Formats: sequence, C-alpha cells, structure tokens
Amino acid sequence: MKSVLMELERLGLAENSPRTQKLASTIEYRRLHLLLLKEILEELKSLNIDTGEGS
Repeated sequence: MKSVLMELERLGLAENSPRTQKLASTIEYRRLHLLLLKEILEELKSLNIDTGEGS
C-alpha cells in the first residue's frame, strides 16, 4: 500500500489538483486505481490469514 501512495506522490497527484482532474479520464489514472485496489486486497487477505479466518 505504501508503494502506491509513494507512486501517487511522485506523480504529483494531490486529491483535487488540476492534474488529477485531467488524468481522471486517462488509462494511467485507471491503472493507478487498479494498482491501489490490488494493494488493498492483498493487505486485507494478509490480515484475514493472520487472524486465522482465511481458508
């Protein structure tokens, strides 16, 4: 998760910046969203396994 946040900072993508708004319709922005979702799912999966609830 930290790597995704660092990548967003590196690209200068503040939450409401003009650049973010411009990128909202581009493939790069969508790729970053998918990468972030992947990181979140991996973190949730590891938490689930750590608590003994994983299959």
